[in-house]
Amino acid sequence: MKPVKLLKHVLIMFSFISFTISAQVVRMETVLGIIDIELRPDVAPATVANFLNYVNDGDYDNSYIHRSVPNFVIQGGGFNYVDNTFGEVPTDSPIINESSLSNARGTISMARTASIDSATSQWFFNTVDNSSLDGNGDGYAVFGNVIKGMEVVDAIAELQRWNAGGAFSELPLINYSGTGEFSNNLVLIVKSYVLEFHINPALNGSWYNVQTDGQGMFFDYFPNLDKMFLGWFTYDTEDLEEGVSANLGNANHRWLSGLGEVNHETKTVTFDLKSTSGGLFDNGQVVTNSPAESIGTLIVAFSGCANATVEYDLITPEVQGEFDITRIVNDNVELCKRLASEISGGN
Repeated sequence: MKPVKLLKHVLIMFSFISFTISAQVVRMETVLGIIDIELRPDVAPATVANFLNYVNDGDYDNSYIHRSVPNFVIQGGGFNYVDNTFGEVPTDSPIINESSLSNARGTISMARTASIDSATSQWFFNTVDNSSLDGNGDGYAVFGNVIKGMEVVDAIAELQRWNAGGAFSELPLINYSGTGEFSNNLVLIVKSYVLEFHINPALNGSWYNVQTDGQGMFFDYFPNLDKMFLGWFTYDTEDLEEGVSANLGNANHRWLSGLGEVNHETKTVTFDLKSTSGGLFDNGQVVTNSPAESIGTLIVAFSGCANATVEYDLITPEVQGEFDITRIVNDNVELCKRLASEISGGN
């Protein structure tokens, strides 16, 4: 890339929101409902990587909750029921203990033996605050928390428990009569998968440059065309003179706009930018805009429903750079997450 020279952009009716990093979420589809887990690689990177290995390998698919202790935990990740056969989840090598967060209600933590670094595939949800499990390097390692479906966790915890012997002395079962075979009564985790982000119409709306006091853009995604429209309000010169106002309608303001090609694999949109100038945006006066001219390219890479990175290369003036953008208003974030999850790898 050429040396970066920052183009000055102008705030247009924009306010501020905080910048947040999109977190990775794993969804467990159980027979009683969905549980979404936000992972914490910032505090337990090896533990998260280990958990994701099992998830991505499909090892937790058709596993089941094999232990439920009232007012304590529900535990899974160790046993499965596949092709009408009871079996065990295949385990990788034990991992280092990364305990630091508190085992508060709603967190997920690694199960282990008395040996500090013995955790493999098994995990548990804390159904109450379990501070007795905490420790800095010698407790039980929390690596995420439930962000959706805690009512499902509670429903599992409320099921009647049965003693099936060995590791199954506290086995929760659904509507079990107490006699006969119980495979149809297991609390199965039908599928586990990472919720992937996908470009979708809920990304539409106003975004702004987090490195400034409000440089702005507008996106509009058309799923039937699989294209996205961009409107970028900017100033016509490379540097604003000190004291120059940014009043809408100034002659040296312009819109950069473009229709972009969507790449769903890389989560990017590449725009061929066009430029117009001379219009008075807040005035009914008859004016003549300049003809639309190609002025360069812009690539926006979406990292989630509220954050993206912009890279641009303009012809006139000759200027290149990149910056992070985030939403002006977060009203559509939850809708965006829902739409993305509906077309994620798990469905």
